[in-house]
Amino acid sequence: MKTKAEHSIIADAIHEWHTVYLPCIRNLSHNALKSYGEGMGIYIDFLESSKGVTSNTLCGECFRKDWIEEWIAWLKEVRKCSPQTCNHRLSILKNFLRFLAHKKIQFIKYDCDAAEIKRMQQPKKQVEVITKDTIKRIFASINTRTLIGKRDFALFNLLYSTGTRIDEILSLRLSALHLNETKGYILVLGKGNKQRTIYLLNSMVRILRHYVKLFHPANPLPSDFVFFPIYGHANKKITSEAISKRLKMYVRIASQGLLEIPVDFHCHSFRHARATHWLEDGVNLAQIQKLLGHESIETTMKYVGVSSEQMIQALCSMEDNLTLGVEKKYKKIRNKDSLATVLGLR
Repeated sequence: MKTKAEHSIIADAIHEWHTVYLPCIRNLSHNALKSYGEGMGIYIDFLESSKGVTSNTLCGECFRKDWIEEWIAWLKEVRKCSPQTCNHRLSILKNFLRFLAHKKIQFIKYDCDAAEIKRMQQPKKQVEVITKDTIKRIFASINTRTLIGKRDFALFNLLYSTGTRIDEILSLRLSALHLNETKGYILVLGKGNKQRTIYLLNSMVRILRHYVKLFHPANPLPSDFVFFPIYGHANKKITSEAISKRLKMYVRIASQGLLEIPVDFHCHSFRHARATHWLEDGVNLAQIQKLLGHESIETTMKYVGVSSEQMIQALCSMEDNLTLGVEKKYKKIRNKDSLATVLGLR
Protein backbone atom coordinates (compact mmCIF):
# COMPACT_ATOMS: atom_id res chain seq x y z
CA MET A 1 0.00 0.00 0.00
CA LYS A 2 1.40 3.38 -1.01
CA THR A 3 2.23 5.65 1.94
CA LYS A 4 0.78 9.15 1.77
CA ALA A 5 3.49 11.77 1.26
CA GLU A 6 4.33 13.97 4.27
CA HIS A 7 3.52 17.17 2.44
CA SER A 8 0.00 15.90 1.74
CA ILE A 9 -0.48 14.79 5.36
CA ILE A 10 0.62 18.18 6.69
CA ALA A 11 -1.47 20.11 4.14
CA ASP A 12 -4.57 18.09 5.05
CA ALA A 13 -3.85 18.55 8.76
CA ILE A 14 -3.54 22.34 8.40
CA HIS A 15 -6.86 22.45 6.56
CA GLU A 16 -8.64 20.26 9.14
CA TRP A 17 -7.06 22.17 12.04
CA HIS A 18 -8.21 25.54 10.69
CA THR A 19 -11.64 24.61 9.31
CA VAL A 20 -12.83 21.91 11.71
CA TYR A 21 -10.80 21.63 14.92
CA LEU A 22 -10.46 25.32 15.82
CA PRO A 23 -13.99 26.51 14.95
CA CYS A 24 -15.96 23.36 15.85
CA ILE A 25 -13.99 21.57 18.59
CA ARG A 26 -12.23 24.51 20.22
CA ASN A 27 -15.19 26.79 19.40
CA LEU A 28 -12.97 29.78 18.61
CA SER A 29 -14.59 33.08 17.67
CA HIS A 30 -14.32 34.50 14.16
CA ASN A 31 -11.58 36.94 15.22
CA ALA A 32 -9.58 34.27 17.06
CA LEU A 33 -9.86 31.96 14.05
CA LYS A 34 -8.62 34.74 11.80
CA SER A 35 -5.68 35.37 14.15
CA TYR A 36 -4.72 31.67 14.19
CA GLY A 37 -4.88 31.49 10.40
CA GLU A 38 -2.71 34.59 10.04
CA GLY A 39 -0.17 33.26 12.55
CA MET A 40 0.13 29.93 10.76
CA GLY A 41 0.33 31.71 7.42
CA ILE A 42 3.24 33.84 8.64
CA TYR A 43 5.21 30.71 9.57
CA ILE A 44 4.50 29.13 6.17
CA ASP A 45 5.63 32.38 4.49
CA PHE A 46 8.84 32.21 6.53
CA LEU A 47 9.47 28.63 5.38
CA GLU A 48 8.90 29.63 1.77
CA SER A 49 10.95 32.84 1.76
CA SER A 50 13.78 31.93 4.13
CA LYS A 51 14.07 28.16 3.72
CA GLY A 52 12.94 27.66 0.13
CA VAL A 53 10.20 25.22 1.14
CA THR A 54 7.62 24.43 -1.55
CA SER A 55 4.30 22.59 -1.50
CA ASN A 56 6.15 19.41 -2.48
CA THR A 57 9.01 19.72 0.03
CA LEU A 58 6.86 20.56 3.06
CA CYS A 59 7.65 17.92 5.68
CA GLY A 60 8.04 17.27 9.40
CA GLU A 61 11.56 18.69 9.40
CA CYS A 62 10.07 22.07 8.49
CA PHE A 63 8.90 22.21 12.12
CA ARG A 64 12.24 21.43 13.72
CA LYS A 65 13.07 23.28 16.90
CA ASP A 66 15.94 25.41 15.56
CA TRP A 67 13.84 26.63 12.63
CA ILE A 68 11.01 27.65 14.93
CA GLU A 69 13.47 29.50 17.19
CA GLU A 70 14.92 31.20 14.11
CA TRP A 71 11.39 32.20 13.10
CA ILE A 72 10.73 33.75 16.51
CA ALA A 73 13.96 35.76 16.19
CA TRP A 74 12.90 36.77 12.66
CA LEU A 75 9.53 37.98 13.98
CA LYS A 76 11.30 40.12 16.56
CA GLU A 77 14.16 41.48 14.46
CA VAL A 78 12.69 41.70 10.95
CA ARG A 79 8.97 42.18 11.53
CA LYS A 80 9.57 44.18 14.75
CA CYS A 81 6.94 42.17 16.65
CA SER A 82 6.57 42.74 20.37
CA PRO A 83 7.36 39.90 22.81
CA GLN A 84 3.61 39.52 23.37
CA THR A 85 2.99 39.04 19.63
CA CYS A 86 5.93 36.63 19.30
CA ASN A 87 4.57 34.54 22.17
CA HIS A 88 1.11 34.50 20.62
CA ARG A 89 2.51 33.33 17.26
CA LEU A 90 4.50 30.62 19.03
CA SER A 91 1.44 29.37 20.90
CA ILE A 92 -0.46 29.12 17.59
CA LEU A 93 2.29 26.98 16.05
CA LYS A 94 2.49 24.80 19.17
CA ASN A 95 -1.27 24.31 19.01
CA PHE A 96 -1.04 23.07 15.44
CA LEU A 97 1.87 20.73 16.18
CA ARG A 98 -0.04 19.22 19.09
CA PHE A 99 -2.99 18.64 16.73
CA LEU A 100 -0.69 17.16 14.06
CA ALA A 101 0.98 14.81 16.57
CA HIS A 102 -2.41 13.53 17.73
CA LYS A 103 -3.42 12.90 14.12
CA LYS A 104 -0.17 11.20 13.11
CA ILE A 105 2.18 9.76 15.73
CA GLN A 106 5.15 10.12 13.36
CA PHE A 107 5.16 13.88 14.07
CA ILE A 108 5.21 13.65 17.87
CA LYS A 109 8.93 14.52 18.00
CA TYR A 110 8.24 17.99 16.58
CA ASP A 111 5.43 18.57 19.07
CA CYS A 112 7.69 17.62 22.00
CA ASP A 113 10.60 19.72 20.72
CA ALA A 114 8.38 22.77 20.19
CA ALA A 115 6.96 22.41 23.71
CA GLU A 116 10.49 22.99 25.06
CA ILE A 117 10.79 26.42 23.41
CA LYS A 118 10.51 29.08 26.09
CA ARG A 119 8.27 32.08 25.75
CA MET A 120 9.86 35.53 25.56
CA GLN A 121 9.91 37.60 28.71
CA GLN A 122 7.22 40.26 28.46
CA PRO A 123 7.77 43.59 30.21
CA LYS A 124 4.95 44.25 32.64
CA LYS A 125 2.94 47.22 31.48
CA GLN A 126 1.45 49.64 33.95
CA VAL A 127 -2.13 50.23 32.90
CA GLU A 128 -2.63 53.91 32.18
CA VAL A 129 -5.40 55.30 34.35
CA ILE A 130 -8.20 56.85 32.30
CA THR A 131 -10.37 59.17 34.36
CA LYS A 132 -14.13 59.56 34.18
CA ASP A 133 -13.59 63.16 33.05
CA THR A 134 -11.57 61.87 30.11
CA ILE A 135 -14.47 59.64 29.04
CA LYS A 136 -16.91 62.55 29.41
CA ARG A 137 -14.72 64.77 27.20
CA ILE A 138 -14.59 62.13 24.49
CA PHE A 139 -18.38 61.78 24.53
CA ALA A 140 -18.75 65.59 24.51
CA SER A 141 -16.62 65.78 21.34
CA ILE A 142 -19.21 63.78 19.36
CA ASN A 143 -21.47 65.97 17.24
CA THR A 144 -24.89 64.48 17.97
CA ARG A 145 -26.60 66.87 15.56
CA THR A 146 -25.51 64.60 12.71
CA LEU A 147 -26.86 61.14 11.97
CA ILE A 148 -23.45 59.48 12.18
CA GLY A 149 -22.77 61.36 15.41
CA LYS A 150 -25.97 60.00 16.94
CA ARG A 151 -24.91 56.48 16.00
CA ASP A 152 -21.39 56.92 17.36
CA PHE A 153 -22.67 58.44 20.60
CA ALA A 154 -24.90 55.41 21.25
CA LEU A 155 -22.20 52.94 20.20
CA PHE A 156 -19.37 54.36 22.33
CA ASN A 157 -21.66 54.89 25.32
CA LEU A 158 -22.71 51.25 25.15
CA LEU A 159 -19.09 50.14 24.71
CA TYR A 160 -18.01 52.00 27.84
CA SER A 161 -21.14 51.41 29.92
CA THR A 162 -20.95 47.63 29.52
CA GLY A 163 -17.17 47.17 29.37
CA THR A 164 -17.60 44.90 26.36
CA ARG A 165 -15.18 44.21 23.52
CA ILE A 166 -15.66 46.19 20.31
CA ASP A 167 -16.51 43.11 18.24
CA GLU A 168 -19.10 42.06 20.81
CA ILE A 169 -20.88 45.38 20.30
CA LEU A 170 -20.52 45.40 16.51
CA SER A 171 -21.89 41.83 16.39
CA LEU A 172 -25.02 42.74 18.38
CA ARG A 173 -28.28 42.07 16.60
CA LEU A 174 -31.65 43.55 17.50
CA SER A 175 -32.75 40.22 18.98
CA ALA A 176 -30.04 40.67 21.64
CA LEU A 177 -31.58 43.91 22.93
CA HIS A 178 -34.09 43.65 25.78
CA LEU A 179 -35.05 47.24 26.51
CA ASN A 180 -38.67 46.85 27.56
CA GLU A 181 -38.00 44.69 30.59
CA THR A 182 -38.13 45.90 34.19
CA LYS A 183 -34.35 45.99 33.99
CA GLY A 184 -32.96 46.41 30.48
CA TYR A 185 -30.19 44.09 29.34
CA ILE A 186 -28.30 42.84 26.30
CA LEU A 187 -27.12 39.34 25.40
CA VAL A 188 -23.49 39.38 24.31
CA LEU A 189 -21.62 36.61 22.52
CA GLY A 190 -18.04 36.70 23.80
CA LYS A 191 -14.85 34.72 23.28
CA GLY A 192 -15.42 31.04 22.63
CA ASN A 193 -18.99 31.92 21.62
CA LYS A 194 -19.95 32.12 25.30
CA GLN A 195 -23.10 34.13 25.88
CA ARG A 196 -23.43 36.43 28.86
CA THR A 197 -26.17 38.75 30.06
CA ILE A 198 -25.22 42.37 30.73
CA TYR A 199 -27.70 44.58 32.54
CA LEU A 200 -27.90 48.23 31.54
CA LEU A 201 -28.13 51.47 33.46
CA ASN A 202 -31.43 53.30 32.96
CA SER A 203 -29.61 56.13 31.17
CA MET A 204 -28.12 53.61 28.72
CA VAL A 205 -31.54 52.05 28.12
CA ARG A 206 -32.92 55.50 27.22
CA ILE A 207 -30.05 56.15 24.80
CA LEU A 208 -30.59 52.79 23.09
CA ARG A 209 -34.36 53.21 22.87
CA HIS A 210 -33.90 56.58 21.19
CA TYR A 211 -31.26 55.10 18.88
CA VAL A 212 -33.42 52.12 17.85
CA LYS A 213 -36.40 54.39 17.21
CA LEU A 214 -34.26 56.56 14.94
CA PHE A 215 -32.26 53.90 13.08
CA HIS A 216 -34.68 50.94 13.05
CA PRO A 217 -38.05 52.69 12.67
CA ALA A 218 -40.25 50.37 10.61
CA ASN A 219 -40.57 46.59 11.06
CA PRO A 220 -36.89 45.80 11.64
CA LEU A 221 -35.71 42.20 11.42
CA PRO A 222 -34.47 40.57 14.66
CA SER A 223 -31.36 39.53 12.71
CA ASP A 224 -30.48 43.13 11.78
CA PHE A 225 -27.30 44.51 13.30
CA VAL A 226 -27.91 47.12 15.99
CA PHE A 227 -25.13 49.30 14.58
CA PHE A 228 -24.54 49.45 10.84
CA PRO A 229 -22.89 51.73 8.24
CA ILE A 230 -24.80 55.00 7.83
CA TYR A 231 -24.97 54.56 4.07
CA GLY A 232 -25.44 50.81 4.22
CA HIS A 233 -28.12 48.37 5.30
CA ALA A 234 -28.81 46.96 8.74
CA ASN A 235 -27.80 43.50 7.55
CA LYS A 236 -24.23 44.74 7.04
CA LYS A 237 -21.80 44.73 9.96
CA ILE A 238 -19.51 47.72 10.56
CA THR A 239 -15.81 46.93 10.60
CA SER A 240 -13.81 47.62 13.76
CA GLU A 241 -11.32 49.54 11.61
CA ALA A 242 -14.03 52.00 10.55
CA ILE A 243 -15.09 52.59 14.16
CA SER A 244 -11.46 52.96 15.27
CA LYS A 245 -11.03 55.78 12.75
CA ARG A 246 -14.11 57.51 14.12
CA LEU A 247 -12.82 57.20 17.68
CA LYS A 248 -9.40 58.60 16.76
CA MET A 249 -11.12 61.67 15.36
CA TYR A 250 -13.09 62.22 18.58
CA VAL A 251 -10.01 61.67 20.75
CA ARG A 252 -8.11 64.22 18.66
CA ILE A 253 -10.89 66.78 19.18
CA ALA A 254 -11.21 66.03 22.91
CA SER A 255 -7.47 66.17 23.58
CA GLN A 256 -6.80 69.61 22.08
CA GLY A 257 -4.66 71.44 24.62
CA LEU A 258 -5.05 68.62 27.15
CA LEU A 259 -2.47 66.03 28.13
CA GLU A 260 -4.65 63.61 30.12
CA ILE A 261 -6.02 61.71 27.11
CA PRO A 262 -3.55 59.07 25.87
CA VAL A 263 -2.68 59.57 22.20
CA ASP A 264 -3.09 55.82 21.65
CA PHE A 265 -6.60 55.70 23.16
CA HIS A 266 -8.52 53.03 21.23
CA CYS A 267 -11.76 51.07 21.46
CA HIS A 268 -10.37 48.58 23.98
CA SER A 269 -9.39 51.50 26.23
CA PHE A 270 -13.08 51.91 27.07
CA ARG A 271 -13.04 48.37 28.48
CA HIS A 272 -9.98 49.07 30.64
CA ALA A 273 -11.49 52.37 31.79
CA ARG A 274 -14.80 50.74 32.71
CA ALA A 275 -13.02 48.06 34.77
CA THR A 276 -11.04 50.73 36.63
CA HIS A 277 -14.11 52.87 37.29
CA TRP A 278 -16.10 49.87 38.55
CA LEU A 279 -13.32 49.18 41.04
CA GLU A 280 -13.26 52.84 42.10
CA ASP A 281 -17.03 52.68 42.64
CA GLY A 282 -16.68 49.75 45.04
CA VAL A 283 -17.41 46.81 42.74
CA ASN A 284 -15.13 43.95 43.80
CA LEU A 285 -12.79 42.11 41.45
CA ALA A 286 -14.86 38.92 41.35
CA GLN A 287 -17.88 40.88 40.13
CA ILE A 288 -15.78 42.80 37.59
CA GLN A 289 -14.38 39.49 36.32
CA LYS A 290 -17.92 38.27 35.65
CA LEU A 291 -18.98 41.54 34.03
CA LEU A 292 -15.99 41.48 31.67
CA GLY A 293 -16.42 37.79 30.85
CA HIS A 294 -12.92 36.81 32.01
CA GLU A 295 -12.14 33.20 32.89
CA SER A 296 -9.46 34.10 35.45
CA ILE A 297 -9.19 36.83 38.06
CA GLU A 298 -5.55 37.37 37.01
CA THR A 299 -6.71 38.65 33.62
CA THR A 300 -9.09 41.06 35.32
CA MET A 301 -6.33 42.39 37.57
CA LYS A 302 -4.28 43.28 34.48
CA TYR A 303 -7.17 45.40 33.22
CA VAL A 304 -7.56 47.78 36.12
CA GLY A 305 -5.37 50.85 36.36
CA VAL A 306 -5.42 51.72 40.03
CA SER A 307 -3.01 52.47 42.83
CA SER A 308 -1.51 49.70 44.97
CA GLU A 309 -3.65 50.87 47.90
CA GLN A 310 -6.86 50.55 45.86
CA MET A 311 -5.84 47.08 44.70
CA ILE A 312 -5.16 45.97 48.30
CA GLN A 313 -8.55 47.31 49.39
CA ALA A 314 -10.25 45.46 46.53
CA LEU A 315 -8.52 42.19 47.41
CA CYS A 316 -9.41 42.64 51.10
CA SER A 317 -13.02 43.21 50.06
CA MET A 318 -12.99 39.93 48.12
CA GLU A 319 -11.35 38.12 51.04
CA ASP A 320 -13.88 39.52 53.52
CA ASN A 321 -16.79 38.43 51.33
CA LEU A 322 -15.36 34.93 50.96
CA THR A 323 -14.59 34.65 54.68
CA LEU A 324 -18.08 35.80 55.64
CA GLY A 325 -19.55 33.18 53.36
CA VAL A 326 -17.42 30.41 54.85
CA GLU A 327 -18.13 31.49 58.42
CA LYS A 328 -21.88 31.49 57.81
CA LYS A 329 -21.71 28.06 56.22
CA TYR A 330 -19.77 26.50 59.08
CA LYS A 331 -21.96 28.18 61.66
CA LYS A 332 -24.94 26.58 60.00
CA ILE A 333 -23.48 23.06 60.07
CA ARG A 334 -21.53 23.20 63.33
CA ASN A 335 -23.81 20.71 65.06
CA LYS A 336 -24.07 18.33 62.14
CA ASP A 337 -22.53 14.85 62.50
CA SER A 338 -21.94 14.09 58.83
CA LEU A 339 -18.33 14.68 57.75
CA ALA A 340 -19.41 14.92 54.11
CA THR A 341 -21.74 17.75 55.06
CA VAL A 342 -18.99 19.52 56.99
CA LEU A 343 -16.72 19.29 53.96
CA GLY A 344 -19.43 20.79 51.76
CA LEU A 345 -20.08 17.63 49.77
CA ARG A 346 -23.77 17.49 50.73
